[in-house]
Amino acid sequence: MRCVIDTETTGLPNASWSRVVEIGAVLLDEAGHEVGCFSELARPDVLDDRADRALSYCGISRDHILAAPDFRDVQARFDSWLKEHAVSRVWSYNRVFDEGMLLRSGVSLPWEGCVMRLARQRMPYRAKDPPLREASMFFLGFEPDTAHRALSDARTAAQVLAVLLRT
Repeated sequence: MRCVIDTETTGLPNASWSRVVEIGAVLLDEAGHEVGCFSELARPDVLDDRADRALSYCGISRDHILAAPDFRDVQARFDSWLKEHAVSRVWSYNRVFDEGMLLRSGVSLPWEGCVMRLARQRMPYRAKDPPLREASMFFLGFEPDTAHRALSDARTAAQVLAVLLRT
């Protein structure tokens, strides 16, 4: 089963204090249809004051993070969910970002590809990687209603991937 994931974080990968605070994932059947999802906020082991800017970007409050389950508990549920659904291939819109942030947290996944890089290859005259919103407009004909929440972004990326894999 193919899975598209997204994470929300407290900063960029080059910041040692940055952590994953939300995981969203969508299961796709062989035809590219959504058949399941996972979404959960997580309280990281480090919550630096510099995280407030990134949290405001995705609309997650510090109070939401502090009330969330510990990241290790969320990771265990996510691992169980992946096993339950026999996920053998994982994609992300920005694999370099998501894989790096998850590895920092001790999460290793069976990666297959990066939706953003595949989208760039199929978008004419693209000099750099397209934001998810732009790829959604190009391949799906609409902008997502919500952005920068893990499940919403995973769903949009999954829809883009389904189109890319059909063509």
